[in-house]
Amino acid sequence: MRDLVENWVSRPGAGGIQVGPPEFVTDVRGFYIPWLGVPLEHGPWVAAAASLAVTPGALWLLALVLERRLMGARSGFVAVVLGDPLLAAAVALGVQRMHGTAPTGAAGPWFGLASLIGWFGFGLFQWRGELRAGFFTREQAIAPTKIWHQLVVYPLLGYWLWTAGVGGLIAPGSTPADVVGRVLIVACVGVWVVSNGYDRLRPKLGHPPYDWRRLRPYGQPWPGASVTLRAYERDQSVGP
Repeated sequence: MRDLVENWVSRPGAGGIQVGPPEFVTDVRGFYIPWLGVPLEHGPWVAAAASLAVTPGALWLLALVLERRLMGARSGFVAVVLGDPLLAAAVALGVQRMHGTAPTGAAGPWFGLASLIGWFGFGLFQWRGELRAGFFTREQAIAPTKIWHQLVVYPLLGYWLWTAGVGGLIAPGSTPADVVGRVLIVACVGVWVVSNGYDRLRPKLGHPPYDWRRLRPYGQPWPGASVTLRAYERDQSVGP
């Protein structure tokens, strides 16, 4: 840590110990949350692939295997189908802008941990609030894709986005490429925020009523017992 503060580091190399500026540091594992920060250590492409695997990739897989459906634009929320890939792009852009240096300051490990805990708490709070408001029924709220979204996507992607996104925003640099990188990070997150607002105004099914005893959704037709099930009925009546 002291070496990074002084802007010069010592590291092993082919000819013994080498000295160089922090932008060439690649072994920064000590500055991320163990295990969870691994995707951020290996460059923007790995970070983007990991983010896309968490969402929407895992959501598509859970929907296909356990919920027996194809999750697409017709039944999935815009924030997932469009917004989450943009968050993956923001994570990748942040990692790119950090140039392999360890996250420090507001992007450091303690802030990252606080973000992870905060997003986990938000997931639980939203879960309960949506159930009480009738946005989902209880059977929808325990669907595999809903559980994954609240307990995995929010905290894990939230941690990656905070660490890489904030790290990319505060990383030094004032060239046009640096400015564009920062603008793109903010724009990607901004579109995700707007898409969440749109989903509240124009809800989709999101998650089907799920029967864990049979490991499949309940048979249709589903009663319009929630905001999202009524939206699904409306969309089905309109047709393709």
